[in-house]
Amino acid sequence: MRISGPNPGDGDDVVGIAVVEPAEASILVSLADQLQALLAESLESPVDTDSAVLRLLPDAYRSDPELADEWRRLSRRGLVDRKIGFAHSLSSALAPGVGSDEARTVTVTKDAALDWVRGLGDLRLVIADRMGIVVDGDEGSFAEPGLRDVYDLLAWMQDALVQVLESAEQAADSEEP
Repeated sequence: MRISGPNPGDGDDVVGIAVVEPAEASILVSLADQLQALLAESLESPVDTDSAVLRLLPDAYRSDPELADEWRRLSRRGLVDRKIGFAHSLSSALAPGVGSDEARTVTVTKDAALDWVRGLGDLRLVIADRMGIVVDGDEGSFAEPGLRDVYDLLAWMQDALVQVLESAEQAADSEEP
């Protein structure tokens, strides 16, 4: 995937252009769909037993179980719905490129870029958990071939999107009187 700034005349809300190869689209759509399923399943149980879900939906009050339960009861569905929406934004934008013979160009708006950054972050949390990465700098295990490559690709994509967002913000700031 290549991510660059917008073309002239793309519109004020467009912050970038992503060129996605079919294999990349297939992997990213699959991961985003799996994340959506994992999050949806988490709503079916009042207790999280999956360590990746615990990373995605940490307790708001770790030292006060009563407050943590209340927060979970009042806020969990909204948080899960937002996280599912972030992953859906990514998968729905890239799904048309799955099975294609050629790379696909995707116009990225500011809102979409923010959703993608958040969705990619959630994917990275799940993969980090599966690899045993606890803190930055951990190597984790490499039990699944290619998993580290996917983790690193997601990090690169997040960084590229953040750079595109920052460039768009700087351009908007320079246009203000």
